[in-house]
Amino acid sequence: MNFINRYNFYFLLSAFFSIAILLYIISNISISYKESLIYFENKDLIAKLANLSVSYFGNNDYALKLPNLIFHFFNLLLIYLISKKILKYKIDSILCVIIYSFIPCVIMQGSILNESIITLFVVLLICYVELVKTKLVYFLLFTAIFISPSTFMLFIAFFFYAVSKRDKKLAIFSIFCFGINIYVYGIDISGKPSGRFLDVFGELALLYSPPLFIYYVYTLYRNLTKDKPNLLLYISIISFVISFILSIRQEIYKEIFLFMSLCGIPLMIKQFLSDIRVRLPMFQNAYKNRFIVVIIFLLFEVLLLVFSKQIYIFVENKDKIFLNEFYIAKEISRELKTRNIKRVTTDKKMQNRLRFYGIKQGGALLKKVAKNGNIIIEYNNQVVARYAI
Repeated sequence: MNFINRYNFYFLLSAFFSIAILLYIISNISISYKESLIYFENKDLIAKLANLSVSYFGNNDYALKLPNLIFHFFNLLLIYLISKKILKYKIDSILCVIIYSFIPCVIMQGSILNESIITLFVVLLICYVELVKTKLVYFLLFTAIFISPSTFMLFIAFFFYAVSKRDKKLAIFSIFCFGINIYVYGIDISGKPSGRFLDVFGELALLYSPPLFIYYVYTLYRNLTKDKPNLLLYISIISFVISFILSIRQEIYKEIFLFMSLCGIPLMIKQFLSDIRVRLPMFQNAYKNRFIVVIIFLLFEVLLLVFSKQIYIFVENKDKIFLNEFYIAKEISRELKTRNIKRVTTDKKMQNRLRFYGIKQGGALLKKVAKNGNIIIEYNNQVVARYAI
């Protein structure tokens, strides 16, 4: 069988375009404080891979995010392979890959150092292995125990999936894996009831784009009412439900809990295409218009992410927006190096970010100022920050 057939070529083209977008975003941003903590202090797999990459390719953002890019490609590949198993036509799988790659949280996951991209890879791999009906699923489930604390949701989903299939062996093994995962990592259910539920709901709507999120939830509900068990469905629903339950009492880390729900995107594409194809052409317009609205919002949010640096220029109070976490540091380090300054003393967050670019702690005080300053950072000939040293 020839691997480079027409549809595989379309997939590679889509993946190339998606990675090109990520590379452009990575070229414009600096390491954030959270990413610097992962890189310098964490011992998880993504941190080790990032350190290994940087040791070979130097302290730059491309080397730091190389593991993300690699796993992003494999996640696209798994979405493509899963889609080929559950969607009717091969071209549908290409559409699924394109929609998936345009989802804002997928772009963020690929361009920001985080462990969720590896967790999602493992989840998608397990889903694909289960779809092709191999015994390898047991080995992968056991391996998933030690990948991330969030994989306990995967084992819960597998338990319900096994029960719906009346597979006692898989149900018992899922409980076994769940128990070990909780024993190794634990799960924090402390805290007092708070209003974080709506915050999580709002974050999800933005991470998926509002129209797509609404249609996605609708798809999951429609599929839940069907009798045929579906692993992708159970994982997506369990991920949402547990995230909402935990958010009632505490702030959850969306990097850990929310991204697992992405594995159900092929189900959404299947539902959408089915809604159109089962109707006569004269009754398809409403469903096509729904799709157009989803695409427009997706493209709008993609453009916001791609051109966030240009948008950042026009924000008046830059310290109060999340974009501030991803800019300035790289440019400051360059300015310091041109002055042959290798050590500065500044606030904790900026200190850790500058450390990645080779600026060590100690020496002269680096302070952000409103006017004057001898280190001026400009984007497109517009001053975005001033520092005095």
